[in-house]
Amino acid sequence: MESLASSLSPEMEDYLETIASLFRIHGEARVTDIAERLSISKAGVTQALRSLAAKGLVDYRPYVSPTLTESGKRVAERVQHRHDVLKRFLIEVLLVDSELAEANACRLEHAVDRSVLERLAHFMDFVKRCPRGGSKWIRGYEHSCDPDKETETCERCMVMAIDEYRNRHHMLPTEEATMTLAELKPGETGRIVRVGSIGSIRRRIVDMGATSGTSVTVVKVAPLGDPIEVKIKGYSLTLRKEEAEAITIEARADQEDGK
Repeated sequence: MESLASSLSPEMEDYLETIASLFRIHGEARVTDIAERLSISKAGVTQALRSLAAKGLVDYRPYVSPTLTESGKRVAERVQHRHDVLKRFLIEVLLVDSELAEANACRLEHAVDRSVLERLAHFMDFVKRCPRGGSKWIRGYEHSCDPDKETETCERCMVMAIDEYRNRHHMLPTEEATMTLAELKPGETGRIVRVGSIGSIRRRIVDMGATSGTSVTVVKVAPLGDPIEVKIKGYSLTLRKEEAEAITIEARADQEDGK
């Protein structure tokens, strides 16, 4: 799977991402809609779909809307996740305009290695959690980009950052208020607090978009508790029980109260 995904051209990745997006919006991905979204002729789309079908990523027959295979869905999810992380970084950290961030994320998503992407996701979490970071740190950066704005002194900035960190620290969930994703029942939703796994499992979890602050809903649990189907950012994903146990979440308050 990994070697297959790495052998795909950016254009082929765009097709998979577009098919997945059209399915989320319309419930199907017609050749006409794919061609319009990518500004490509229908003949060009047909040729690309045949190539993707030969790689086992798309189910395609003439005059029938194509669908993604399980392998195709995984590749599309990975591409979409890369896009989301890059767009968030451009908007939330570099303060780039949303429309410009969208256009640049589309170009960058095909060139960024997974290890770099993972570092970016961790960096955004670090900025939010570090006592020297947070929203005021980002606003300080915004000031530095505008020569007409007076930059705050470092000492005052540090005091404000410490105050913000202390307020945020008191609002963080305690260990008693958290649980693992594996403890949620079908239909219940939680907010990811920490992804505590290591090695390849952690990489897979992060690659699927399960980062701090992300909302996750349990859709279905197998009879013996393994595997567990969840929904993250509109995607349906399947986790092994050990992977779900590695994700610490904060359950929604109305669920804890039994409402």
